[in-house]
Amino acid sequence: MTLRISRRGFLAASATSIGGIACAGPMAVLGRTPGDAWVAGKRINPAIDNLRVVHCGDPAMLTADPKRWDIEAQNAPVSAERVRANVEAMACALAQKGTPADAWATIFQKPEAKAWADVKVAIKPNASGGNITRVAVIDAVLTGLVGLGVRPGNITLYGCPRFVEQEAQVYAPFLGRGLPAELVLSKGHEAMGGTVEAAVPDPAAGRYPCAAALADGRIDLLVNIATNKGHFAPTFGGMSLTMKNHAGSFEMPLGRHLSGGLDYVIAFNKSDAILGGTPPRQQLCIVDSLWGMTSGPGGVPNKRPAALSMGTFGPAVDWVVSKHVREKVMGCTHSESLGSILTAFGYAPADFVDLGFVTVEPA
Repeated sequence: MTLRISRRGFLAASATSIGGIACAGPMAVLGRTPGDAWVAGKRINPAIDNLRVVHCGDPAMLTADPKRWDIEAQNAPVSAERVRANVEAMACALAQKGTPADAWATIFQKPEAKAWADVKVAIKPNASGGNITRVAVIDAVLTGLVGLGVRPGNITLYGCPRFVEQEAQVYAPFLGRGLPAELVLSKGHEAMGGTVEAAVPDPAAGRYPCAAALADGRIDLLVNIATNKGHFAPTFGGMSLTMKNHAGSFEMPLGRHLSGGLDYVIAFNKSDAILGGTPPRQQLCIVDSLWGMTSGPGGVPNKRPAALSMGTFGPAVDWVVSKHVREKVMGCTHSESLGSILTAFGYAPADFVDLGFVTVEPA
Protein backbone atom coordinates (compact mmCIF):
# COMPACT_ATOMS: atom_id res chain seq x y z
CA MET A 1 0.00 0.00 0.00
CA THR A 2 1.64 3.29 -1.05
CA LEU A 3 0.77 6.94 -0.66
CA ARG A 4 1.44 9.58 -3.27
CA ILE A 5 1.24 13.26 -2.36
CA SER A 6 0.73 15.80 -5.12
CA ARG A 7 0.61 19.55 -4.54
CA ARG A 8 -1.30 20.44 -7.66
CA GLY A 9 -2.61 17.18 -8.95
CA PHE A 10 -5.65 15.29 -7.84
CA LEU A 11 -6.14 11.66 -8.75
CA ALA A 12 -8.91 11.44 -11.34
CA ALA A 13 -10.90 8.30 -10.82
CA SER A 14 -12.36 6.66 -13.91
CA ALA A 15 -15.95 7.77 -14.44
CA THR A 16 -18.37 5.85 -16.57
CA SER A 17 -22.02 6.55 -17.24
CA ILE A 18 -24.46 4.02 -15.81
CA GLY A 19 -28.05 3.39 -16.33
CA GLY A 20 -39.04 16.31 20.22
CA ILE A 21 -38.23 15.53 23.44
CA ALA A 22 -37.60 18.91 25.10
CA CYS A 23 -34.30 19.07 26.95
CA ALA A 24 -32.06 21.51 28.71
CA GLY A 25 -30.08 23.96 26.64
CA PRO A 26 -26.30 23.86 26.03
CA MET A 27 -25.46 25.96 29.10
CA ALA A 28 -27.22 23.50 31.41
CA VAL A 29 -25.57 20.44 29.92
CA LEU A 30 -21.96 21.41 29.29
CA GLY A 31 -21.56 24.85 30.77
CA ARG A 32 -20.39 26.13 27.40
CA THR A 33 -20.32 29.85 26.75
CA PRO A 34 -22.26 31.61 23.96
CA GLY A 35 -20.43 31.74 20.65
CA ASP A 36 -18.96 28.25 21.05
CA ALA A 37 -19.19 27.56 17.33
CA TRP A 38 -17.26 28.59 14.23
CA VAL A 39 -14.92 31.56 14.53
CA ALA A 40 -12.44 32.67 11.88
CA GLY A 41 -9.30 30.58 11.98
CA LYS A 42 -10.79 27.80 14.12
CA ARG A 43 -8.81 24.57 13.81
CA ILE A 44 -10.92 21.40 13.82
CA ASN A 45 -7.90 19.25 14.65
CA PRO A 46 -4.61 20.69 15.96
CA ALA A 47 -2.65 18.02 14.10
CA ILE A 48 -4.39 18.31 10.70
CA ASP A 49 -4.77 21.37 8.48
CA ASN A 50 -8.43 22.26 7.84
CA LEU A 51 -7.71 22.31 4.10
CA ARG A 52 -6.05 18.90 3.94
CA VAL A 53 -8.31 16.60 1.90
CA VAL A 54 -7.39 13.08 0.81
CA HIS A 55 -8.86 11.11 -2.06
CA CYS A 56 -8.74 7.58 -3.41
CA GLY A 57 -10.13 6.37 -6.69
CA ASP A 58 -10.25 2.58 -7.01
CA PRO A 59 -12.53 0.77 -9.48
CA ALA A 60 -11.87 -2.49 -7.57
CA MET A 61 -14.08 -1.23 -4.73
CA LEU A 62 -17.00 -2.18 -7.01
CA THR A 63 -17.56 -5.52 -8.72
CA ALA A 64 -20.55 -4.42 -10.83
CA ASP A 65 -23.34 -1.88 -11.05
CA PRO A 66 -26.48 -2.63 -9.03
CA LYS A 67 -29.54 -3.95 -10.81
CA ARG A 68 -31.72 -1.69 -8.63
CA TRP A 69 -31.03 1.29 -6.38
CA ASP A 70 -32.58 0.02 -3.17
CA ILE A 71 -30.37 -0.32 -0.09
CA GLU A 72 -29.67 -4.03 -0.57
CA ALA A 73 -28.90 -3.92 -4.29
CA GLN A 74 -26.48 -0.99 -4.14
CA ASN A 75 -24.45 -2.59 -1.36
CA ALA A 76 -24.21 -6.06 -2.93
CA PRO A 77 -21.46 -5.18 -5.49
CA VAL A 78 -19.31 -3.24 -2.99
CA SER A 79 -16.07 -4.90 -1.85
CA ALA A 80 -16.10 -4.18 1.88
CA GLU A 81 -12.51 -5.40 2.28
CA ARG A 82 -11.25 -3.06 -0.43
CA VAL A 83 -13.22 -0.12 0.95
CA ARG A 84 -11.87 -0.68 4.46
CA ALA A 85 -8.28 -0.95 3.23
CA ASN A 86 -8.62 2.27 1.25
CA VAL A 87 -10.31 4.15 4.10
CA GLU A 88 -7.50 3.08 6.43
CA ALA A 89 -4.88 4.23 3.90
CA MET A 90 -6.72 7.55 3.57
CA ALA A 91 -6.81 7.96 7.36
CA CYS A 92 -3.04 7.42 7.45
CA ALA A 93 -2.55 10.04 4.73
CA LEU A 94 -4.91 12.53 6.39
CA ALA A 95 -3.22 12.22 9.80
CA GLN A 96 0.26 11.62 8.35
CA LYS A 97 0.71 8.50 10.46
CA GLY A 98 2.19 5.13 9.62
CA THR A 99 -0.57 2.86 10.94
CA PRO A 100 -4.38 3.01 10.93
CA ALA A 101 -4.43 2.79 14.74
CA ASP A 102 -2.21 5.86 15.08
CA ALA A 103 -4.17 7.64 12.35
CA TRP A 104 -7.57 7.15 13.97
CA ALA A 105 -6.12 8.17 17.35
CA THR A 106 -5.04 11.43 15.71
CA ILE A 107 -8.22 12.10 13.73
CA PHE A 108 -10.70 11.39 16.53
CA GLN A 109 -10.45 13.53 19.67
CA LYS A 110 -12.35 12.86 22.87
CA PRO A 111 -13.22 15.27 25.67
CA GLU A 112 -10.31 15.21 28.11
CA ALA A 113 -12.39 14.06 31.07
CA LYS A 114 -13.91 11.06 29.27
CA ALA A 115 -12.67 7.56 28.57
CA TRP A 116 -13.22 6.24 25.04
CA ALA A 117 -15.71 3.71 26.42
CA ASP A 118 -17.92 6.60 27.54
CA VAL A 119 -17.69 8.70 24.38
CA LYS A 120 -20.98 9.25 22.53
CA VAL A 121 -20.74 9.28 18.74
CA ALA A 122 -23.28 10.25 16.08
CA ILE A 123 -22.88 9.42 12.40
CA LYS A 124 -24.93 11.28 9.80
CA PRO A 125 -25.11 9.29 6.55
CA ASN A 126 -27.12 10.34 3.53
CA ALA A 127 -30.07 7.97 3.64
CA SER A 128 -32.15 9.83 1.07
CA GLY A 129 -33.42 8.52 -2.27
CA GLY A 130 -31.57 6.09 -4.48
CA ASN A 131 -27.99 7.12 -3.65
CA ILE A 132 -27.42 6.11 -0.03
CA THR A 133 -24.16 6.08 1.95
CA ARG A 134 -22.79 2.58 1.50
CA VAL A 135 -22.57 0.21 4.45
CA ALA A 136 -18.89 -0.63 3.87
CA VAL A 137 -17.89 3.04 4.17
CA ILE A 138 -19.79 3.43 7.44
CA ASP A 139 -18.33 0.22 8.82
CA ALA A 140 -14.76 1.23 7.92
CA VAL A 141 -15.16 4.29 10.14
CA LEU A 142 -16.84 2.23 12.87
CA THR A 143 -13.85 -0.12 12.87
CA GLY A 144 -11.58 2.83 13.60
CA LEU A 145 -13.81 4.11 16.41
CA VAL A 146 -14.24 0.69 18.05
CA GLY A 147 -10.49 0.18 17.80
CA LEU A 148 -10.04 3.26 20.00
CA GLY A 149 -12.39 1.78 22.59
CA VAL A 150 -15.71 3.35 21.63
CA ARG A 151 -18.55 0.96 22.43
CA PRO A 152 -20.81 0.19 19.42
CA GLY A 153 -23.85 0.76 21.64
CA ASN A 154 -22.67 4.37 22.15
CA ILE A 155 -22.76 5.06 18.41
CA THR A 156 -25.95 6.34 16.80
CA LEU A 157 -26.69 6.44 13.10
CA TYR A 158 -29.32 9.10 12.46
CA GLY A 159 -31.12 10.54 9.46
CA CYS A 160 -33.58 13.19 8.38
CA PRO A 161 -36.93 13.19 10.21
CA ARG A 162 -38.78 14.91 7.35
CA PHE A 163 -39.39 11.74 5.34
CA VAL A 164 -39.56 8.14 6.49
CA GLU A 165 -37.36 6.96 3.62
CA GLN A 166 -34.53 9.21 4.85
CA GLU A 167 -34.28 7.69 8.30
CA ALA A 168 -31.36 5.59 9.48
CA GLN A 169 -33.75 2.66 9.90
CA VAL A 170 -32.99 1.87 6.27
CA TYR A 171 -29.77 0.24 7.56
CA ALA A 172 -31.61 -2.19 9.86
CA PRO A 173 -31.10 -5.21 7.55
CA PHE A 174 -27.33 -4.80 7.94
CA LEU A 175 -27.13 -4.93 11.73
CA GLY A 176 -25.01 -7.97 12.50
CA ARG A 177 -24.00 -8.39 8.86
CA GLY A 178 -21.84 -5.47 7.83
CA LEU A 179 -22.64 -3.21 10.79
CA PRO A 180 -22.31 -3.99 14.53
CA ALA A 181 -25.49 -5.47 15.96
CA GLU A 182 -25.32 -3.03 18.90
CA LEU A 183 -25.29 0.07 16.69
CA VAL A 184 -28.22 2.40 17.45
CA LEU A 185 -30.39 3.36 14.48
CA SER A 186 -32.45 6.47 15.09
CA LYS A 187 -35.96 6.79 13.73
CA GLY A 188 -35.85 10.41 12.69
CA HIS A 189 -34.35 12.21 15.69
CA GLU A 190 -35.89 9.90 18.30
CA ALA A 191 -32.63 8.27 19.42
CA MET A 192 -31.00 11.72 19.27
CA GLY A 193 -33.25 13.00 22.07
CA GLY A 194 -35.92 14.38 19.79
CA THR A 195 -35.86 17.82 18.21
CA VAL A 196 -35.23 21.21 19.83
CA GLU A 197 -34.75 24.76 18.59
CA ALA A 198 -31.06 25.58 18.12
CA ALA A 199 -29.38 28.80 17.07
CA VAL A 200 -27.59 29.27 13.77
CA PRO A 201 -25.43 32.35 13.11
CA ASP A 202 -25.51 34.82 10.24
CA PRO A 203 -26.43 34.95 7.39
CA ALA A 204 -29.52 32.87 8.32
CA ALA A 205 -29.54 33.95 11.96
CA GLY A 206 -32.34 32.47 13.98
CA ARG A 207 -33.36 29.29 15.77
CA TYR A 208 -34.28 26.18 13.81
CA PRO A 209 -35.30 22.61 14.69
CA CYS A 210 -32.21 20.48 15.33
CA ALA A 211 -31.41 17.01 16.67
CA ALA A 212 -31.40 17.60 20.43
CA ALA A 213 -28.29 15.55 21.21
CA LEU A 214 -26.26 17.80 18.91
CA ALA A 215 -27.76 21.01 20.23
CA ASP A 216 -27.28 20.19 23.91
CA GLY A 217 -23.85 18.61 23.66
CA ARG A 218 -24.68 15.01 24.57
CA ILE A 219 -22.88 13.91 21.41
CA ASP A 220 -19.11 14.15 21.83
CA LEU A 221 -18.09 13.25 18.31
CA LEU A 222 -19.90 13.71 15.00
CA VAL A 223 -18.99 11.99 11.72
CA ASN A 224 -20.52 13.19 8.46
CA ILE A 225 -20.64 10.62 5.61
CA ALA A 226 -22.42 12.02 2.56
CA THR A 227 -22.97 10.70 -0.93
CA ASN A 228 -22.15 12.53 -4.15
CA LYS A 229 -25.25 14.28 -5.50
CA GLY A 230 -26.20 17.38 -7.41
CA HIS A 231 -28.81 19.89 -6.29
CA PHE A 232 -30.95 22.60 -7.77
CA ALA A 233 -28.56 25.24 -9.09
CA PRO A 234 -28.08 28.05 -8.23
CA THR A 235 -29.89 27.49 -4.92
CA PHE A 236 -27.21 25.17 -3.51
CA GLY A 237 -24.49 25.86 -6.03
CA GLY A 238 -25.40 22.68 -7.88
CA MET A 239 -24.05 20.19 -5.34
CA SER A 240 -25.30 18.23 -2.33
CA LEU A 241 -22.39 16.89 -0.28
CA THR A 242 -21.33 16.97 3.40
CA MET A 243 -22.57 20.48 4.24
CA LYS A 244 -25.98 19.84 2.71
CA ASN A 245 -26.09 16.48 4.53
CA HIS A 246 -26.86 18.43 7.71
CA ALA A 247 -30.23 19.41 6.33
CA GLY A 248 -31.10 16.15 8.10
CA SER A 249 -29.65 17.49 11.36
CA PHE A 250 -31.33 20.90 11.10
CA GLU A 251 -34.82 21.32 9.71
CA MET A 252 -36.70 24.19 8.13
CA PRO A 253 -40.05 24.39 6.31
CA LEU A 254 -39.29 23.19 2.80
CA GLY A 255 -40.04 26.51 1.07
CA ARG A 256 -37.68 28.47 3.32
CA HIS A 257 -35.13 25.69 3.14
CA LEU A 258 -34.94 25.98 -0.64
CA SER A 259 -35.10 29.78 -0.71
CA GLY A 260 -32.32 30.01 1.89
CA GLY A 261 -30.01 27.90 -0.25
CA LEU A 262 -26.30 28.09 0.44
CA ASP A 263 -26.75 30.83 3.06
CA TYR A 264 -28.78 28.44 5.18
CA VAL A 265 -26.39 25.53 4.57
CA ILE A 266 -23.40 27.69 5.52
CA ALA A 267 -25.17 28.98 8.64
CA PHE A 268 -26.00 25.63 10.18
CA ASN A 269 -22.52 24.35 9.36
CA LYS A 270 -21.13 27.21 11.47
CA SER A 271 -23.44 26.43 14.37
CA ASP A 272 -22.59 25.31 17.88
CA ALA A 273 -24.50 22.08 17.22
CA ILE A 274 -22.10 21.07 14.44
CA LEU A 275 -18.76 22.77 15.20
CA GLY A 276 -19.15 23.59 18.90
CA GLY A 277 -17.69 21.64 21.77
CA THR A 278 -14.15 21.07 23.02
CA PRO A 279 -12.81 19.51 20.90
CA PRO A 280 -15.14 20.55 18.04
CA ARG A 281 -17.98 18.08 17.61
CA GLN A 282 -17.74 17.30 13.89
CA GLN A 283 -14.28 15.82 13.37
CA LEU A 284 -14.47 13.86 10.12
CA CYS A 285 -16.26 14.40 6.81
CA ILE A 286 -16.36 11.81 4.02
CA VAL A 287 -17.96 11.84 0.59
CA ASP A 288 -18.91 8.41 -0.73
CA SER A 289 -18.51 8.74 -4.51
CA LEU A 290 -18.63 5.02 -5.24
CA TRP A 291 -21.53 6.08 -7.44
CA GLY A 292 -22.56 9.68 -8.04
CA MET A 293 -25.27 11.84 -9.53
CA THR A 294 -24.74 14.83 -11.79
CA SER A 295 -28.18 16.13 -10.79
CA GLY A 296 -30.40 15.62 -7.78
CA PRO A 297 -31.02 15.36 -4.97
CA GLY A 298 -33.76 12.97 -6.12
CA GLY A 299 -33.20 10.19 -8.61
CA VAL A 300 -30.51 7.54 -8.93
CA PRO A 301 -26.79 7.58 -9.79
CA ASN A 302 -25.67 8.01 -13.39
CA LYS A 303 -21.88 7.99 -12.84
CA ARG A 304 -19.39 5.61 -11.26
CA PRO A 305 -16.37 7.52 -9.95
CA ALA A 306 -15.51 4.58 -7.63
CA ALA A 307 -13.92 7.09 -5.26
CA LEU A 308 -13.84 8.26 -1.65
CA SER A 309 -12.75 11.64 -0.25
CA MET A 310 -12.02 12.57 3.36
CA GLY A 311 -11.07 15.56 5.51
CA THR A 312 -11.70 17.17 8.87
CA PHE A 313 -13.42 20.33 7.55
CA GLY A 314 -16.67 20.05 5.59
CA PRO A 315 -16.33 23.15 3.36
CA ALA A 316 -12.87 22.01 2.22
CA VAL A 317 -14.07 18.48 1.49
CA ASP A 318 -17.06 19.77 -0.49
CA TRP A 319 -14.93 22.20 -2.50
CA VAL A 320 -12.42 19.51 -3.44
CA VAL A 321 -15.10 16.98 -4.38
CA SER A 322 -17.00 19.57 -6.41
CA LYS A 323 -13.94 20.70 -8.36
CA HIS A 324 -11.92 17.52 -8.67
CA VAL A 325 -14.51 14.76 -8.70
CA ARG A 326 -17.81 16.27 -9.80
CA GLU A 327 -16.38 18.64 -12.43
CA LYS A 328 -13.22 16.86 -13.61
CA VAL A 329 -14.42 13.27 -13.34
CA MET A 330 -18.20 13.45 -13.62
CA GLY A 331 -18.54 16.40 -16.01
CA CYS A 332 -20.78 18.43 -13.67
CA THR A 333 -21.20 22.18 -13.61
CA HIS A 334 -21.75 24.39 -10.57
CA SER A 335 -22.90 27.97 -10.11
CA GLU A 336 -20.51 30.79 -9.19
CA SER A 337 -22.11 30.89 -5.75
CA LEU A 338 -20.31 27.65 -4.88
CA GLY A 339 -17.23 29.64 -3.85
CA SER A 340 -19.13 31.05 -0.89
CA ILE A 341 -18.71 27.75 0.97
CA LEU A 342 -15.05 28.77 1.32
CA THR A 343 -15.21 32.56 1.57
CA ALA A 344 -17.86 32.39 4.31
CA PHE A 345 -15.30 30.54 6.45
CA GLY A 346 -12.39 32.86 5.61
CA TYR A 347 -10.77 30.75 2.90
CA ALA A 348 -10.34 31.09 -0.86
CA PRO A 349 -9.79 28.59 -3.70
CA ALA A 350 -6.19 29.76 -4.01
CA ASP A 351 -5.49 28.57 -0.47
CA PHE A 352 -5.54 24.99 -1.72
CA VAL A 353 -2.66 25.45 -4.17
CA ASP A 354 0.12 25.65 -1.60
CA LEU A 355 -1.36 23.01 0.67
CA GLY A 356 -2.02 20.55 -2.11
CA PHE A 357 -4.35 17.59 -2.25
CA VAL A 358 -3.32 14.15 -1.08
CA THR A 359 -3.99 11.24 -3.38
CA VAL A 360 -3.89 7.70 -2.05
CA GLU A 361 -3.00 4.74 -4.23
CA PRO A 362 -5.59 1.95 -4.05
CA ALA A 363 -4.86 -0.80 -1.56
